[in-house]
Parts: sequence; C-alpha cells; structure tokens
Amino acid sequence: MIPRRALVASAALAALGLVLASVLAVEHARAHAGATTFCAINDFVNCDRVATSGWSVVLGLPVAVWGGFAYGLALLLSIAGLRSGRPHATWPAGLLFVLGALAAAVAVALALVSELAIGALCILCAASWLVSGALFATSWRATHPDGVAAALRADLALLRRRLPRTAAIVVAGGACVALVCAAYRAGGSPYWDHAAAPRAARPASPAAPGAAPSGGPTVVVEFSDYECPFCAMAHEETNALLATRPDVRLVRRNFPLDTACNPLLKRQMHPGACGLAAAAICAEEQGKLEPMSDALFRNQKQKLPLDELARQVGVEPKAFQACLAAPSTERRLRQDIDAGIAIGIKATPTYVLNGVAHSGKLPVEALPPATARAP
Repeated sequence: MIPRRALVASAALAALGLVLASVLAVEHARAHAGATTFCAINDFVNCDRVATSGWSVVLGLPVAVWGGFAYGLALLLSIAGLRSGRPHATWPAGLLFVLGALAAAVAVALALVSELAIGALCILCAASWLVSGALFATSWRATHPDGVAAALRADLALLRRRLPRTAAIVVAGGACVALVCAAYRAGGSPYWDHAAAPRAARPASPAAPGAAPSGGPTVVVEFSDYECPFCAMAHEETNALLATRPDVRLVRRNFPLDTACNPLLKRQMHPGACGLAAAAICAEEQGKLEPMSDALFRNQKQKLPLDELARQVGVEPKAFQACLAAPSTERRLRQDIDAGIAIGIKATPTYVLNGVAHSGKLPVEALPPATARAP
C-alpha cells in the first residue's frame, strides 16, 4: 500500500465513521426520548443503556457528536491529501496520524468505560471503535516512506508558513462546534427537535384523555417521566408556551419508563422514575404539583433527595411520607400508566390534544387560536 492508497483508505474509513456517528447521535436522542432503538438486543448488548448513561455526554454534547466532528475532520484531511499538487509528498499524513492516534486512544477508553462502568455494549459504538483503530493504521501507513516524525514536521512547517489561512480554518471550525453546542443546549436545533419526536402525531383511542370538551378551556394532557432529559426540556418549553395561553389547561399525568411500575417496558430505561412520579402525585395532594414538577426536572442534574425537594417546595413532610407509602398513590400511578398504554404511548413526553397524541413536544400549530381570556 503506497501513501496515496492509504489516504484513500483513510477517506473511506472517515466517511464510514461519520455515518456511524450520525446514526449514533440519532439513536442517542431517541433513547433519551424514551424510544426503544433497534440495537437494544439484550441486557448487555444494549445501545440504549449506553446512550442513557452519564458517560454518553461530554461538555454538553453526546459523545457521538464529538465523534462526528473528528471523523469529519479526518475526511477533510484525507481528501486534501488526495488532491493533485499537494505541497509536500506526505501532506497531510502527519496531522492525520495525530488525529487517528487520538481517535484510537478515545476508542480504547470508551471500550473500557463501556465494560467496567456501564456494563453494557453498544454494537454501533463497537463498530466505531474498530473504524478508529483502522483509521489509525491507515494514517500511519500514509506517513511512509519518511515516517511519522518527518511527516508531522513537514505538516506543521506548512501550517506555520500559511498561518493566516490556518488561523481562519481553526476559527471557522471552532465556530461550527460552538454553534452546534449552543443549539443543542438551547434545544432549538431542528435536528434535535426531530430526534426527540420519533413518532408522528397519531389518533388516540376514542376514550383517550385530552379530547375536546364541549365548552371551557382547551385541555392538553401531558404524559411525562421525571427522569427523561427530553421531558425536562419540553417541560420548560411547554411552561413558556402556556404562560401566554390562559385559555389552555395542562393536565399532568405520569408515564415513568421504569420497570418497577410500568408493565409496558421489557427492559429498564429510567430506574427510580416510578418513585419520582409518586412524589409528584403526593405533592399534588397538597396543591404543590407545579413547583414539585419544576423541582423534579431540575433535580436530574442536582440529584437531591426527595425529602429535600419536598422541603424546598413547601410540602408537609409527614403527610408526604405517608402518601408515598399509601396504596392509593400506587393505584393513582397505575391509572396514569394504564391510560398511557391504552393510548399507545411509546416515548415521553407525549401530549394528547383533541384526541390526538403528539410525541416529543407540544406543537403550537395544534392549539386552537388564542382567546383573550380563559372562559
């Protein structure tokens, strides 16, 4: 294999890695939205367990998105090396080797995390690790005949000679990463909006909640999970929307993706979500559902104990504890879950409006025209 062939192989591997990273990013979003992805095969070979672990996000972005950036850069470098009239014989094999070495090192680290910390294997992730290892090998081969050190020195010398162009490329790349980070954190990216709503609006059963009343305010029924990251995002968006719509009433119902109380699930998604749903029910009994819902969603990051949250929102502690242990609370939670199952809910959050279920977010266009005051 001569260096040019090695660059061709690197370009092909980088393109494959970019495809895998894109699929992983979509599957990450679907898993966090509560949907079961195609590679959740069993308890160990389970992409969803990996995607919903705390290790799947770094600096506010899924690991798959960072991988997409790396593979995209490797593809651009490989293509640059295949162009005619390259500035030196091994351009840009030195830079590509550094990137390949970093990718391979990260792949090894992620494999160890998957095995030792998460206890599950994502087959798509494993495929990406193999691609990273192969990319490292082909990038090393592309540095021949002079070797890695000589190729890297030549590449760095070229970058120094073309410093203004190099700086412009670095700034442009950094701006691209910053824009993606900002869009993801704000929840305003069309890609993530689409990924969070894997199912289109569909008719619910005739007896479903949220059917249009004969009079009074428009009723929207929300089925949510307090451990679902996309539910937390949708919670903020829905609160902001309904603050401008006094003619719309939101009814909160629970659909925790937790095998402890939800018989629909064949595998664990959000352990502990049943207990959080019970806490919301008990807070509702004391007229504190809204502040408790706010606190529970914020607590996805804070991880405070329920007693502390109850104290913060002003719930009477003894009555709260008694309610958590009461059979009536379990029955109420089961009623919510049964209602969601009857509708056909598969992901959270789901909103039911006029007998139609909308997964992922409450669409503004589905609401009737605003009125000045709620009747």
